[in-house]
Amino acid sequence: MVKDGKIALVEIFKSIDGEGFHSGQPTVFIRTFGCNLHCSFCDTSYSLNEEEYKKTYNKDLLWMTAEEIVNKCNELEKDFKYKSVCLTGGEPLIEENKDFMLNHLIPLLLDNKYAVNIETNGAVDYKPYKDKFGEPVILDPYGNRYGVSIIADYKLPYSKMNKLMKWENLSIYSEYDLIKMVISDDPEDWKELEKVCQSGTKAKLYLSPCFGEVTMSKIPEFVMNHPEYNITAQLQIHKFFWDKDKIGV
Repeated sequence: MVKDGKIALVEIFKSIDGEGFHSGQPTVFIRTFGCNLHCSFCDTSYSLNEEEYKKTYNKDLLWMTAEEIVNKCNELEKDFKYKSVCLTGGEPLIEENKDFMLNHLIPLLLDNKYAVNIETNGAVDYKPYKDKFGEPVILDPYGNRYGVSIIADYKLPYSKMNKLMKWENLSIYSEYDLIKMVISDDPEDWKELEKVCQSGTKAKLYLSPCFGEVTMSKIPEFVMNHPEYNITAQLQIHKFFWDKDKIGV
């Protein structure tokens, strides 16, 4: 949500990145309020419902300008060797946030030399962002970067949101982007996974368990049985270091 030049945020905090390219590395998370989906296994429902947010955080939503957000990031990251932020939600790229993200917050983060990782879902058109910001610059052999990278959470059928995925996004992503999929034991999930793997997308593919809903051994077995796919098995490591329901980590 955006009003009067400010965006509604759930929180800004620093922690380790829990998944993806920079798993285990320090970053600052900018969690926006609101989402265009309602997944069956959503673990951040407090970022979708204002009443639940207030119950969880015991305070009102944060309303901040782009300048205030970047100043807070600079304060949190003053000792970081590499400047990195993760835009997450909810869904940071919902339509009503588009102008704020495209023309205010992301450009200002780039002006401040940040690596900007956007955790978005497959129901948002990423083309305007790719057209404007292009590809990130890789700074060293370890993959540290400056610029914008997309982390697309492609929803498989068990999520109940699969029909809203924009298939055309798969051809937009580059080798600097990432597609992650949360999978259950539902046979339809595994069929859809095969389709994504065979789509020809350049993005790196990551496969995560829907905890309590998947036979865990199926994931590494799939990876090993399909070495021809550019796919990595992963866990949300922050849920192992802290309680899985803990916020602000």
